[in-house]
Amino acid sequence: MLIVGISSTPKKEKSNTRYLLQKALDAASEELSNGSANEIAPIILDLHEFNILPCTGCDSCVRKKPCPESAKDDIPKIEEKLRQADCIIVAAPSYFTSVPGIMKNLMDRSRYMKMQNHQLQDKLFGVITYAGLRYGGQEHVVDLLNRYALAHGMIVVGAVGSPVKHGTFGAGSLQMDDGGWRNATTDGLAISNSENLGRRIARLMKSMKG
Repeated sequence: MLIVGISSTPKKEKSNTRYLLQKALDAASEELSNGSANEIAPIILDLHEFNILPCTGCDSCVRKKPCPESAKDDIPKIEEKLRQADCIIVAAPSYFTSVPGIMKNLMDRSRYMKMQNHQLQDKLFGVITYAGLRYGGQEHVVDLLNRYALAHGMIVVGAVGSPVKHGTFGAGSLQMDDGGWRNATTDGLAISNSENLGRRIARLMKSMKG
């Protein structure tokens, strides 16, 4: 059972969003292993390491033809990993209340996988996000990515923790309630929400695999 995490931050180091993604994957891996040595370790695709050209709207994919841009960039490498995945967790920081450009490019280019017999259908899907401000567009990012997953026929999964403490997805902010600042390593609620998401995904994966 393979979980593929997508880190869509353009940052190459010290990313709060990637940190939370790793927490979710670690929790999922621990839940999946449960003493077993046969589980496949989760992998992370750092989008900043890939060349992803924007969609040109040529509609080749609609006509069941190969995307002409795929011969020029790294999208085929990403598609291969997504096909192998049982679950995909996308971690995206809030950039002006939406996803970073590199993530939007991937979303648009993944249209090919939808047009070629819904290649991502029935895969579990989870979201993690982080923002600078306490109210920095986190829920808008989650909503956008969840709708993206539904368009592909994926199964959107929310975290389950304390009903009066935890949220349904991994999210946090640099800004604290008192106006001070922190990073994700000290954002306890964001960490626990991300870990809860990872654990629930793992439980569902085991259940679906029987």
